[in-house]
Amino acid sequence: MTPAGARATKDRLLTAAAALFAEHGFHGTKIRDIAARARVNVAAGNYHYGSKKALYLAVLRAQFAEIRARLAARGATRSPSELARLGRRELAGLLCARVKVMLDILIGPPPGLHGTLMQREMCDPSEALPVIVDEFIRPVTREMEEIVAQLVPGLDRKTVERCVISVAAQAYFYRSVMPAMLLMLGEPAYPPGFSRELAEHVTEFSLGGMERLAPGTRRARRTA
Repeated sequence: MTPAGARATKDRLLTAAAALFAEHGFHGTKIRDIAARARVNVAAGNYHYGSKKALYLAVLRAQFAEIRARLAARGATRSPSELARLGRRELAGLLCARVKVMLDILIGPPPGLHGTLMQREMCDPSEALPVIVDEFIRPVTREMEEIVAQLVPGLDRKTVERCVISVAAQAYFYRSVMPAMLLMLGEPAYPPGFSRELAEHVTEFSLGGMERLAPGTRRARRTA
C-alpha cells in the first residue's frame, strides 16, 4: 500500500470510529463494526491503531485538537502573564468566549461530535477516562481557573475551582437534559443564536456569583 493509501485508510477508520463511538459509546462499539463502516478488514484496523482503546484515544485527541483550534480562533487562549495584563471587561469577554465554544460543541445547533462522545463517556466510563482527564479536562479546567482568579482577586484556590466547575456545569446541563429542555421550549432543536445568548447569560450570572464570594463581600454580608 502506498503512503497515500495508508493515510486514506487511517482517515476512514478514524471517521468511522468517531461516528460509531458517538452512537454506541466505547463499550458498545466493536472493531469489526468500525472496519465494516470504513470498508477495510479488521486486520487493517489493528495494523494502523493497535487496539480499540488506541483508536478511541485517536478520535478523542482529534476532537481535543479541534477544540483547541476553536479557542485559538476566538482569541480565547492566554498565558498567565497575558491574563495578568487584562482588564475586567477583557477577562469577562475571554470567559464568555470559552463558554460559547463549550456550548457550540455541546448543544450546537447541531450538537458537536465531541459533546456526544463526552456524554457517552461520562455515562459509561471507559479505561481511557484517566487519559481524557489528564490530557484535556484538567488542562482546560486549569486555564479557566486562571481566568477566574484574575477576574475576582482574593478567592482561595478551592473557591476558584468550585466556580469553574459551576460555570461548566451550567453549560453541560443544557446538553444532558436536552430532550426535556426542547420539549419545554416547544422546539425540535435549540434555535440559532441560542448558544450565544446562553453564553452571555452564564457569564453574567456566574460573575455575579463570583463577586458575591469575594473576601470583602463575604465579610460585609456576615456583619450586616
